[in-house]
Amino acid sequence: MSETVLKAAMISKKYKRLMPYALDWKTVYALDKVNIEIHQGDIYGFVGANGSGKTTFIRILAGLVQQTAGEIELFGEKNQKNLYQQRRFINGIIENPALDPALTAQDNLEVCRLQQGNCDKSRIGEVLELAGLLEADIKDLKVKHFSLGMKQRLGIAKALLSNPKFLFLDEPLNGLDPAGIKDFRTLIRMLHENGITILISSHLLNELDSLATCYGFLHKGKMIEQISAEALAQKRNRYMLLRVDKVPQAEEVLHEVFNISNYQVISNDTIHLYEQLDQKGQLMKAFVINDINVEEMTEQGEGLEAYYMSLIRKK
Repeated sequence: MSETVLKAAMISKKYKRLMPYALDWKTVYALDKVNIEIHQGDIYGFVGANGSGKTTFIRILAGLVQQTAGEIELFGEKNQKNLYQQRRFINGIIENPALDPALTAQDNLEVCRLQQGNCDKSRIGEVLELAGLLEADIKDLKVKHFSLGMKQRLGIAKALLSNPKFLFLDEPLNGLDPAGIKDFRTLIRMLHENGITILISSHLLNELDSLATCYGFLHKGKMIEQISAEALAQKRNRYMLLRVDKVPQAEEVLHEVFNISNYQVISNDTIHLYEQLDQKGQLMKAFVINDINVEEMTEQGEGLEAYYMSLIRKK
């Protein structure tokens, strides 16, 4: 079993709210006995509507807010002193990245590097390259002229300066156009391939589809389900319909190239694939190389947003 990066047990956060016209205070739970477990190599989709408690949990994870009850464990450590040390290996963005609009991307990172005092100057070029911000035409461009997608990438680059093992991103898709979302997906997959465990919170549910490897569904401060992407695909009847001219050869590609076994041969030209649904490009390339003609490759089944709404209706 892979290493547990984060384990949250029975996390609650309550506060007092003054009720309008009542002259009385009411106890409100932002989080109510939330359990979360994230393992090394996960891309954890933290799903929930605005106000469901996602940002509150991330603040607790980062040590910015103290929970009312419950326990946080990072990399196997839960003692408060050791937990403080383990937080050196996590970083991320909460709400909006803190950037100086009057500085360039490189200067923003230099300021951050000097504040942190824990990384070499060469790390700036590394993280800018990872984030796709090394192009010559933006080298001297001040951040105030950046698009929203570029600012998000710079925020991620800033979080990567400390070389974290675990990256958390709070609503990073807000306001991004389709091109920005595509760039974001590419960046996340690249970071994942580099061994970084990632938590992405979002209320834009369908944008997490085929990106996350597991999910936690939060509603009104309560965790209503945690599930792997594979198990979720089965529950949603989610699959990729492959229509090819050579089914036996296609099966060989699935086995030998992608190590896929979770599929079903429906007919002499149709396969239903239940895992690695985000590998369309790689699958198509492998089939072409092996002289397999692909007549159709489409995703079928219930969308992530519809699934989440069905969970809520059961509560």
